Amino acid sequence: MKSTIRFFSAVCITLLIAGSIFTGCKKNDNPVTDETVVTTDEVAYAVSDALASNNGGAIDQVNDVFEIAGGAGVGGGEALGKAYGDSTLLKFNANDTSWSLYIYRARAIGWWSRTYWHQFIGSNGKAQQSRVGAVTVKHKIVSGSGHFQTLRLIHDLTSLSSNWTANLNADTTVTINGTYARSGRDSVILGTRKGSKFVSALSLTFTDVKGPRGSRMNRSEKTSGKIEGVHTATVTVPGKAPFTITKTFTITLGGGSATFTIDGTKFTADLSTGNY
Repeated sequence: MKSTIRFFSAVCITLLIAGSIFTGCKKNDNPVTDETVVTTDEVAYAVSDALASNNGGAIDQVNDVFEIAGGAGVGGGEALGKAYGDSTLLKFNANDTSWSLYIYRARAIGWWSRTYWHQFIGSNGKAQQSRVGAVTVKHKIVSGSGHFQTLRLIHDLTSLSSNWTANLNADTTVTINGTYARSGRDSVILGTRKGSKFVSALSLTFTDVKGPRGSRMNRSEKTSGKIEGVHTATVTVPGKAPFTITKTFTITLGGGSATFTIDGTKFTADLSTGNY
């Protein structure tokens, strides 16, 4: 009888040990990493705010190109300045037949400055001083700075650049292709991730982003096209060591919105405000 009890006790102990080892192995098969602390929402916040026109995002610069192609800001910069109460400075560069345009904007949400370079290209493929008769605008963001705060985060822009080609179509629309890059620092001030900090870089490739020339009336609703994006960030979460994340996505523009998917979650952001 005692030997039988000892046998069953040994079996039970063996099973318990085996179960512990199995459980430990299963747990290690799916380790919890620091990256899981960062929600897809936080990355979506950064992407949508980087697009928004009301805080100096990419769509704000797209709108500037649409206006330049339609004549706004050319010949002294008066149109851009008078329309929005901004500071502007326009200069013609005779050495390469180009224009330099500096813009400073202040809004309730924050402020931003941009330095542009652009050339008007005629049908003969040569740069010309006047927009009249141009078929293409070569446009670059030479530099940029800015700061804004929303209910969810604080953003400081540290660098900005772009290299776009804007084709002026016969139907009075403009089609932009090219690259855009920005980097900055974000501090999360909303929800359970409050205190998290992102030092991030966003790279965007524009493909046939199209909209109307001229004033900004209902501009976002009339903008369409596709943008391929890569967002990389070094993240610091309170109480944890810094780590790096990289997210890729495709943005579809239309109806005043930007639709994109990150880690299987779909977001639709307003092009004007960045809200979703």
